[in-house]
Amino acid sequence: MIPGNKARIILGLIVVVVLAAVWIRWGPDSWEVQITGTTGDGQEIQYHIETIHAGTSETLVFVNEDAGLLPPYFKFGSADLQAVASRVSVACPEEAVTVNGYGLRIPFLDMFPNATSIDAPARCLSVSTEKEEEDTSVESEVNGAD
Repeated sequence: MIPGNKARIILGLIVVVVLAAVWIRWGPDSWEVQITGTTGDGQEIQYHIETIHAGTSETLVFVNEDAGLLPPYFKFGSADLQAVASRVSVACPEEAVTVNGYGLRIPFLDMFPNATSIDAPARCLSVSTEKEEEDTSVESEVNGAD
């Protein structure tokens, strides 16, 4: 082989390996999970979304942090996503939802996938407050008494 061709092949293999590693680390992914809880305040304690894989008891924890510009997901609404996760965990704890994100769970490196969005049924995204439920029950009692 000609030395120049050998160098190009080696360089090409290095580029492929680097691109594959970048894709594995920051490429998009989605998971079918049930959201069981949320933790963190976004300041002192990082946001986390606690889940289990749908239909199993295998735990998967997501970190929920702003991605900024690198990797290029342009995610800046981690507090809003945390609120959605909290509503889903309260309204539909048994419902399987799709969490979209990127990254890997590597326990010994303390790495978690980062959630970028949650696809859930509309009924899971709206939670009535206890006050609304009390008002509804009082109205039904009043209407039933007429």
